[in-house]
Amino acid sequence: MQRLKIDQDIRPMSEFRMGIASFLKQVHDTKRPLVITQHGKGVAVLLDVVEYEAMQEKIEL
Repeated sequence: MQRLKIDQDIRPMSEFRMGIASFLKQVHDTKRPLVITQHGKGVAVLLDVVEYEAMQEKIEL
């Protein structure tokens, strides 16, 4: 998994709602996670499916 770029990969929920398709494409293309915030605090992380599966495999080892 690529490292998070703070200026590009942390977005508020309101911005995420308005541009879901573009954020899904960003996560897929960059292979970096996207942190979604609400009221200034992280509430969710969006990962590309391939990256998620790779993480799961590492955990199972």
